[in-house]
Amino acid sequence: MKGKAQVKQEGSGGIDGQKEESHPMNCSFGWEKLVEMKNNKIQFLAGDGYKRLRIVEADEKTRSIHMICELGKITWPLRFDKLQEVHHKVHAGVVTLIPYEMDRLIPTWGNFITGLLRYLGCDKH
Repeated sequence: MKGKAQVKQEGSGGIDGQKEESHPMNCSFGWEKLVEMKNNKIQFLAGDGYKRLRIVEADEKTRSIHMICELGKITWPLRFDKLQEVHHKVHAGVVTLIPYEMDRLIPTWGNFITGLLRYLGCDKH
């Protein structure tokens, strides 16, 4: 299925399906959602559709997240305010939700941010 990432909860041993739409824009972006994804160990695919990712840390004090890939590499922190800024630009139509465009806004994060925002439904208008 093009553009739809299937997700798997760690330890469940199988694909649970696609995320549920929560409101008309089909976007569930928010700090609480990121914390929920961390707590539930929700996995999602990177923008390239190959690398499996999940949020391993959501720091309330600094409001930043760390992600881990299937190879065990942990990212440096990504501030929520920067992610929120990119999210608004995607919904405003200022940028396209593709890794190249995301890399221009937050260098080296393009593939991961694209996958996260697609999982949250930001590519469905």
